[in-house]
Amino acid sequence: MEEKERQIDKVMSSFRRVNHVFQQMVRQDAEHLSVSSTQLMVLRKLTLCPDIGVSELAELLHLGNSAASGIVDRMVKSGLITRQRSESDKRSCKLALTEKGLEIRDRSRESVRRQLQPLQLMPEDEVAELLRLHEAVIQILEQGREQRKL
Repeated sequence: MEEKERQIDKVMSSFRRVNHVFQQMVRQDAEHLSVSSTQLMVLRKLTLCPDIGVSELAELLHLGNSAASGIVDRMVKSGLITRQRSESDKRSCKLALTEKGLEIRDRSRESVRRQLQPLQLMPEDEVAELLRLHEAVIQILEQGREQRKL
């Protein structure tokens, strides 16, 4: 059993190190652009998923609705995003990037592209395998979390 524990520890340490490096990169990029790392992630998510509401954004960021709403409020005040009333449902708001938000997003994209360029050297089949393994780990961990709730 000791070998299995070592294996789990190595996996956890590996994920932690990768996460730490990515978080540092995003944090430095955000600081350089005078926004928070979470705000930078919001700009990226709104680029990939335009016209979503706060609830959808919260889900994409793995945050609660209250936390996402507070982030959105600060970003609206900072002029990075807008809330636009939906034409079909006046109760809901869709989020959109402002010119300022687009500019910061574009500058961040360039920075991230430069920093992550070495990852493009990985063979496509290795990237596909990495993503497949990550998804398998996520499913295992989420199943364990669901079972603990029962």
